[in-house]
Parts: sequence; structure tokens; C-alpha cells
Amino acid sequence: MLQALRGGVKSPIMKVFLVFLAGGFALWGVGDMTTGLIGGSDKAITAGDESLSPGQVAVEFDRTRRNYLPNATMGEALQSGLLGEVAGSLARDVVFRAEAGKLGLTVTREMQRNEVANEPSFQDDTGTFSQSRFVGVLANAGLTEADYLERVNTALRREQIVEAVSAGAAQPEAVARALTAYELERRTARLVSVPVDANAIAMPTDEQLSTWFTEVKSRYDAPVLRSARVGSIVPQMFADTIEISDSEIESAYADRLDEFTTLEQRRVRQMVFEDMDTAQTAKSRVVAGEDFAAVANDLLGWTEDDITLGLVTKADLEGAVGEAVFGAASGELAGPAKSVFGVHLLFVDDIIPGGETALDEVRDDIRNTLRMEAATDLIYDKVNELEDKIASGATLDEAFAAVNGTVVTIGEIDRRGNDINGIPVVADAAELAQDSLVLETIWAADIDEIGVVEEGTDDMFFVVEVTGETDARERSLDEVRDRAAADWQTVKAIKAAREAAEAINADAAAFDGAEPTADFRRNGIGLDHEAARLIASAVFAQGAGESRVVETGTEAIAVRTEDILPVETDELDNSARMISGVIANSMRQDVLNILARELSQTHDLQVRLGGVQQLLLGSQ
Repeated sequence: MLQALRGGVKSPIMKVFLVFLAGGFALWGVGDMTTGLIGGSDKAITAGDESLSPGQVAVEFDRTRRNYLPNATMGEALQSGLLGEVAGSLARDVVFRAEAGKLGLTVTREMQRNEVANEPSFQDDTGTFSQSRFVGVLANAGLTEADYLERVNTALRREQIVEAVSAGAAQPEAVARALTAYELERRTARLVSVPVDANAIAMPTDEQLSTWFTEVKSRYDAPVLRSARVGSIVPQMFADTIEISDSEIESAYADRLDEFTTLEQRRVRQMVFEDMDTAQTAKSRVVAGEDFAAVANDLLGWTEDDITLGLVTKADLEGAVGEAVFGAASGELAGPAKSVFGVHLLFVDDIIPGGETALDEVRDDIRNTLRMEAATDLIYDKVNELEDKIASGATLDEAFAAVNGTVVTIGEIDRRGNDINGIPVVADAAELAQDSLVLETIWAADIDEIGVVEEGTDDMFFVVEVTGETDARERSLDEVRDRAAADWQTVKAIKAAREAAEAINADAAAFDGAEPTADFRRNGIGLDHEAARLIASAVFAQGAGESRVVETGTEAIAVRTEDILPVETDELDNSARMISGVIANSMRQDVLNILARELSQTHDLQVRLGGVQQLLLGSQ
């Protein structure tokens, strides 16, 4: 249901969820969504009788930021436009809630149960509801069960509205089958390749080359080119010179111990019951010597897969259940222990101890990390010093020499970082000449002026001094003779290869020595060739026994279509259903968007985000 919840940890058990629904449904109330952020009573989003407070919007924004932009500060996330996206999604929900209220739509427990049970994020590898995944996925997404169920309710009410409108917008089955049959048809072909061999073509005479150059000389025109000198500094330039003491390494090791610690894991099986009495009965039978799996099968009808939780850490398990499991020894029963899912009886099959990586094993890694961190901090001091030097009139070389930076010269390049012949520059200037930020600065700067310090990627800072510019111009044959001669040979070689391939097409017997290809699809899948898509396009554009020439630049290929293989009935049926579903979902999405736009006017949607921004900035 929610793309934000895709993913999670592995574990099974559908029946746990059913027990939970039967015994603990009253716990699924809607909690206070403003926890941690205290805001005023003004409404941030309103539509009809429905609304969201600034605090509620702020909490959803922060949750989204933590999930999708974990390294961004609150201010950076706001500048990225994330608040507008979050508010837009919430506004749509509020609009549909308003319409659902107007229509008197309700959501039953059965509808909620089916929605959660069918959510792929909460299922194990067998497609069965998993308690561990349910809890883990919600925790990773920063959602309580109440938060999630409120979203389920909103989605289900929205679906009722959309379903009523889009029910008649179905695609005829015949169309889906026709599309599927077209896409999944397979074919085979025979291929005869003629390579493009420029070396087999004699060098052109001066007259041939001059005549040909007159016809194509515009392709050799020189573009506008610029030359520049670029000074740069990066943290790596200073990292090796920074001394890190043993005490600093030891302190960092202690502060970051969790990075070097492996949590204890336990291999666990469990049964989950509705009540304590049944759990105690199960425990007595296991203690008396009955097999744990046999008791689970007898009392719950569970299989071995159902009872297996697998390897878990204490953090994977809820409160009392985690305490019980991690308080037991290997080979011992744990519990019964209560959770919102019921009463758990667990068995610890194995214990995999956690531990810490010794300091000496990671000492060098920590030293290098601290050096890079210190160098990254230091570079901002270097930038300030660099700016002061440039402001005081220092040359580019003087300024970068003062901060131990480097200055490289970039010869004439075009706007893509290529030289006069359209080839990327090499040597020391290659990396900077291909950096999009540096290139943009080179072409935006004034000539013969030292620019300001610019920040590039990966904490690289640079300054550009454009030293010259040449206008676009025609080039004479003498300037490009070698290149033009090589191009002439290539053109003649391509023509010769094409003519040879066309001769093969004219002789049906010429294909007899070529083995048929494996069958392949319209998109080239199944065909082992670099030009698979191009060849497939030709094969599917002609009938069986017909042929044509395909050119790739390095070869001319005579291509004859052999067998046409319609899709198998079973595959056609299954794929047609899938395509129908995809198209139906697309149509429903279109209906959803149109409805949202119309209902926003019907229910007078109002969005005021000023209070939300104040809350978010105040929480930093």
C-alpha cells in the first residue's frame, strides 16, 4: 500500500496476525501524531470537515526526511522542496477523507485485516504474514501501528470512491491479449556478417580526398574553444600530513564502538496463542518431553515454517518477548510472554554470541577516517586563506601555492570538455576538464580574470582563470588531412561491406552455411549480439524467408527471418492478465488524480504551511 514501507526483515506467521486481530483490535486506536513537536491549534491543511494541524504535517515531514534524506538537515530538506511534496500527498488524503465523510463511507475490521495481511512488505518469502516484518518495517519507517492503520483507513476509503468511478473504465480483454501476443512473439533468423575493414581500402589520392572533403568539410569545422588554468584543493591533499595520536584513536574507538560491535543473535522458534492458559498447556507438554513442533501442529495447526522465526537480535523482538528470549539459555523454553500479538511460547535453538572487533584490528582504518575528517574540516580554513590571497591581488599560482593546492592548464576545449577534434582531453587536465561544474564555470567566466572560489563535488574547491577563447571557424584540408583520409577509408569500407551484404541477400543459398539463431523477442532479448535490438527490429519487420541489410558501423549484416513462433497459450493467458492489471492500475491512477483535483475544489482545500515551517525550523 505504501511505497515508503517497501522492505523489511525476514520472519513468518500469518496466524499471529489473526490472533492479534481477534484479541487486540481495540489497541489499534489513532494516537497523537504530534508527539515530539508541539504546535498551535491552527490548521495547516483543511478540506470540508477534515484537517491536519501544523504539528501533524511537521511530524510527517520529519518522518519522510529521516527515511529519504537521512543526511540532510531540516533546513536543507526544506530547501529541497520536500515540504511541498509531503503537503501535497497529505492534502490529497485530507480531500478524500472529506469526501468519504460526506458519503458516509466506513472501513470494517475485515477490510483492515485483509489490507495488512496482503501487504507484501509484511510477508515472508512464502507469502505469509510475518510478525517480525510487520514490527520491523513499521519501526524502520518511524510509524506506530496506530499511524499505519490510520493510513490504511484513508487508503481504503479512497479506494471505495475511486472504485465507484473507475469501475466502468476497463480495457477489453481482447485488447490485452492482442498486445501480449504481439509483444511475446518470438522469431529466429540467419545472420551473415561482413566486417567493415578500412585497412582493406587503399589510401585516397589527393584528388579523391580533395573532392570528398569539399562535400563534407563542415563536419571538420572547429567549434568555439576556451583555454583555462584551474587551481584546486581537495581534503586528500592534506590528510597524509595530519598526525593522529593514539589517544585520539582510542577515544574514537570508544565513541564509535557500535560500528565495531556485532549484536548477539538467537535462533528461535515460537507459538503464539490467544490466551495464557493455552500457552501454559503448550509449555507443560513441551517440558514433559513432547516435541515443540509437534505441539504447535497439534494446538495451532502450524508447520515447521510457521514456527520458525530464524535468527533475531533483541531489538527485533517486542519488549517482554525479547526479554524472555534473551534471558534463556540455548536449548531452553522462553515465556510465555505477552505482546500485542498474543501470548508467545518460544524455544531458543542456538545462540550466536555478539562481540567487539579489537582496537588493533581497526586502528589503521580509524586513523585514516580521522585524518579525512580533520582534512575535510581543514579545507574550509584553506578556502578562507585562498579567498584572502585572491582578494589581495595574488596570482592563481601564488594563491594555490600558499595553500598547497595544485594548478593545471587546460588547453583549448569545447563546452563538453573535448579538444578541437572532439576527443576528450587527457593527462593532468583530464579529470577537471570532464567535471561538469568546472566546465560550466570555464564557459561562464570572463576572460583573463581570476574567478571566485567555487565548491565542486566531494569537498573539492576550485578557481578558474580563463586565458583565451578562439572563435568557431572552418578548417582547411591540410589541418585535418590524416583524419579526413582515415574517415574517407572508413566510409568506403562501410559502402563495400553494405554492397557485399546486399549481394548475400540476393543469393538465398548464401544463408545455408549460417546456423539459425536462438529464438528471441521483439526487443532483442534472447539474441546474443551487440546489435541485438537493431537486428530484432529488422527481423520483426519482415516475413519468414525475407531478408535485409542491417548496418552497425563495424559490420554490415545480411539478416533473413526464419521461424515465427507465436506465444504459448499458458504464457499468453498469464501475461495478458498481468498487462490488463498494469493498464487498469494506470487508468485508476488517472481517475485518482482527476478526482483529487475536482474534490479539492468541492471541499475548498486550503494549505497553509507557514506554521509548519516555523515548527520545523524551531525544532533544529
